[in-house]
Amino acid sequence: MEKVMIVDDNMANLIMARKTLEEVYEVIPVSSGISALECLNDMPDLPDLVLLDIDMPNVNGFQVISEMKNKKKLADIPTIFLTAQDDDITELEGYNLGAADYIKKPYTANLLKKRVDIQIQLIRQKRELEEYTSGLSNSVQEKTKRFVELQYSVVEMLLNIIDKRDSHAGLHARRVEKDMDVFLSYLVRNEKYDLTADDCATMSFAARIHDLGKLCIKDKYLEEKDDPYNPGSKFKVEAVKNHTVFGADTISQITQLANFNFMNYALNMCRSHHENWDGSGYPDKLAGEKIPLEARILAIVNAYDNLRYFENDGKLLSHQEAMMKIKFLKFTMFDPQLVDMFIACEREIAALNP
Repeated sequence: MEKVMIVDDNMANLIMARKTLEEVYEVIPVSSGISALECLNDMPDLPDLVLLDIDMPNVNGFQVISEMKNKKKLADIPTIFLTAQDDDITELEGYNLGAADYIKKPYTANLLKKRVDIQIQLIRQKRELEEYTSGLSNSVQEKTKRFVELQYSVVEMLLNIIDKRDSHAGLHARRVEKDMDVFLSYLVRNEKYDLTADDCATMSFAARIHDLGKLCIKDKYLEEKDDPYNPGSKFKVEAVKNHTVFGADTISQITQLANFNFMNYALNMCRSHHENWDGSGYPDKLAGEKIPLEARILAIVNAYDNLRYFENDGKLLSHQEAMMKIKFLKFTMFDPQLVDMFIACEREIAALNP
């Protein structure tokens, strides 16, 4: 049963209004504006509707509704003004202050009940809509959460497959994720590229599967050493290059079903992490800012890990040597601005890669 507060200093009007409404609603009669505000402030369960006389001594109806609208707890309670005044200015002032309706005195019991019924019906419809919207929102959030959990499970599954095929590749993926997280956190702290903390977490995790396409490359090509005197070496290089396309094609099949940031990041990183700033990379010969930002970031982190943990000209490079190599390759392989920022957070990177 809805609660209706009636505020009127005229006892005859107050009694008549209470008797008219009490068969259908829980009625709270109040005889002054001051008492109304005191009741509203102290009540644990607020009324659904307030009938408010304008012409009252000390604190009139306009003052009561103004106080109500200034308090978050009371601001949304619908109010119907009751008044004997018959002028447009008073009525307009009431609506400007936020009144839901306006009833002129003297009024009949049937008119009062009808106007209250209309407002209560609107309140019910609003609540039903809010409940429906809330339920729909919760349902969407739950489905989104389940989909994200599924994505993460798929990534873990793929990473386990990569681990079983090549433990070095699995370790590389995990190191890249950690370095990406450090680098992206630096970019977020320094308010670069409008990246958020959520972007940082999502992008870092998506980086785990940047080499997904290597699952499609024959073992003999992945294990074979580059040999300029071997006629098959050129074919091997081209075959390995295709891992960017294979990985992106695999992820694109998922993004067609659901367009989430996670999968979009993963797709762009898979396909474009070997593109070069000067346009000499692969597979699409993209240059400059045409290369997706996440791929430009990953390109630096991926190169750093390769320089540190995989032999280059028969040796592993130290942290400082790897940093110098990356700095040397800015403007050609890497985004120069990103290289400068990567070097700016090198102590944090070095701490993860002793």
